[in-house]
Amino acid sequence: MPELTLAYRCCDRKLPRYIKHSEVEGIAVLARQQLVDANTDAISLSVLRDISSLKINGIQFDLWVDTEHAVSDEQGNPVLGVCEFDPEASPDATMLSVSPVSDTASEELVLSTFAHELGHAIFDAPSWIAAAAQGPGLFDDPSELARKAYRTETRDAEHLAKQPESSAVRNSELERNVHFAELRANEFMGSLLVPRQHLYRAVEALAPKHGVTIHRSPSLDPELPGTTMRLTADGDIGFFDMECLQKALAKRFGVHRRFIQVRMERYGLLTPGAGIA
Repeated sequence: MPELTLAYRCCDRKLPRYIKHSEVEGIAVLARQQLVDANTDAISLSVLRDISSLKINGIQFDLWVDTEHAVSDEQGNPVLGVCEFDPEASPDATMLSVSPVSDTASEELVLSTFAHELGHAIFDAPSWIAAAAQGPGLFDDPSELARKAYRTETRDAEHLAKQPESSAVRNSELERNVHFAELRANEFMGSLLVPRQHLYRAVEALAPKHGVTIHRSPSLDPELPGTTMRLTADGDIGFFDMECLQKALAKRFGVHRRFIQVRMERYGLLTPGAGIA
């Protein structure tokens, strides 16, 4: 059973500290390197399900996984997945639960949900565990602190499509923290399942077969030096050519076509909003 060992900038409470999306992308790449070989494009659910423990910024904890039972929120409503920590159940384990494949949840959606919740386990669970291990502060009620549990929820497929560009400003600190936690988990999910360099490599191989043109130019991003790629599909059937390419890429990575479109936009291959809806 594999253990993932990762590190990122954090405060003394083990909360992520000003982590950019490019850093989350790099952490996802490091996670992939511990799970599959460099030539593998699609990560299967079985590979992710076999992760049994995490060591994040020096905090080691077990990962309890359940993908066999339907998941619901605290009000009993069905959801796709949750990541939760209950110090009374186990002070050194985080539970990751994802609803199984069904009429309303495809294999691709279940895989994406698992990767999203794994992002929460990596970026949020260490601070939960650290807070529980600290014990009550001077003005805290020990009985209240002992019962405090933490939980994130993936309600539906739209939850997995949130992007920084479309985010609304949140007012309270709690709203902002939750908002950025979800964006981090989504970026980790996307970069883990469809990494930038793997997608570039697949596009190089498949774009010519689908009538899609690759344009190359020097990168303007100092964090990502080198050459960038941009795709166009011209002509009367350009729309369908791009759609066919996205479907071929989705099959190669084991994700939904919309997932591929979002990663294409995220990596600059497509202009946001110019892809297939």
